[in-house]
Amino acid sequence: MIKTEFFETAVLLGYYGSEAGGLFGKKDNVRKYWEDFSIKDLLKPVVLEIVNRKDKIRITDFGCGSGEGYELITHISPVERPSKKDFLLFAGQIEYYLGIDISQAMIKQGESLYSNKKNMDFVQADLSKEYPFQNKEPFDIYLSTYSSPSHLTEAEMIRLVEKVLTHSSGHSYLILDLLGKYSPEWPCYWSEQKCEMLPYNMSWLQLPAVLKPEKVESYYVKYWDNLSIKKIINDAAAKLNKIVKVSTKDRSIFVGRHIDTGFYNSYPQPLRYQVNRLFDRDYEGKFQSMYADTSYLDCYKNIHPIAWERIKNYQTKWNTVIKLFGALVDNNNNLIKELIETSDADLSEELKMLTWLGRNSQRFPVDNFWASVMGPQLACVLRNLEMNLPEGIGCGHGLFCIIEIY
Repeated sequence: MIKTEFFETAVLLGYYGSEAGGLFGKKDNVRKYWEDFSIKDLLKPVVLEIVNRKDKIRITDFGCGSGEGYELITHISPVERPSKKDFLLFAGQIEYYLGIDISQAMIKQGESLYSNKKNMDFVQADLSKEYPFQNKEPFDIYLSTYSSPSHLTEAEMIRLVEKVLTHSSGHSYLILDLLGKYSPEWPCYWSEQKCEMLPYNMSWLQLPAVLKPEKVESYYVKYWDNLSIKKIINDAAAKLNKIVKVSTKDRSIFVGRHIDTGFYNSYPQPLRYQVNRLFDRDYEGKFQSMYADTSYLDCYKNIHPIAWERIKNYQTKWNTVIKLFGALVDNNNNLIKELIETSDADLSEELKMLTWLGRNSQRFPVDNFWASVMGPQLACVLRNLEMNLPEGIGCGHGLFCIIEIY
């Protein structure tokens, strides 16, 4: 049974409203400019494929909150530049949207926010045992975002996947956004048994306050790796005689919600906070505090080598970018040259771009060049490094799965 009181309270406190981004909170700058951006980028080819063969699109949103999936999918930038459209998918192309959530408070908020939309319905339901989408015509996208399916046990996930595969018709997509098992936020869970539901909390909502563990309430969720979720999908497809194609991406490796709290690794690092500062044009990010340190994971090198190596490789590139930024601040041209020449081709190009910006500040008539131009670009480079990583394995806060159903 999912404990909903945490979410009811979060709604009442305004964490699930339409508040602006910032340095802290549910909808901080990282959420808006990194996580939302990454999810929309992953959804873009899905939406593009559908709108190229259909005039209208049908979407059901699992764990919809107050309609956050709707906001994401209707604010994907168009492919062509310049474009006559603001977004790839405009509201008129949505034939029907069905939002499903266990929280009555979120359902009521969604109904209020979209009361003028006749093609939108919100239904309270527990997806561990209720499947209201079955009463509707098949959907083009069965959507979830921000770890909502991780509230399900493995057995409940299997049932949901089977219900979706059975309900789907023709070419459609199931999107699962799950909590990643091998995130550097919670190495304490890396070796836990695959079927276990394990504690999670939203103490990050209270930042910058530091809360004692005994003061924080938790609820139980499932943490996933790519092999486990792929097995469930492929087994269900074989059982139901469906053809599927599964792809995964790691999301928020060093900017996950609990990187700053250190709640599950006893090694807090202000990485998300500093990236929030980079994205905020009023603040200069403190790059000296942005070096990622994952030495506390070295004991897992031989136990979970694939996850460990993925994180270490990303850390090396992340820290190279931070080091170059510092060299630009210090006008250390020898170090800048060395970093550019010794990096792989893709990273080298990113470093060259940052170097050009840093050396051409006079071209940008802004009040604070480092806050307004260099900071956001540094954050985007770090984001690009993550987005360009190979197939996801579950080493980020989120494991984003796209299941194409034929």
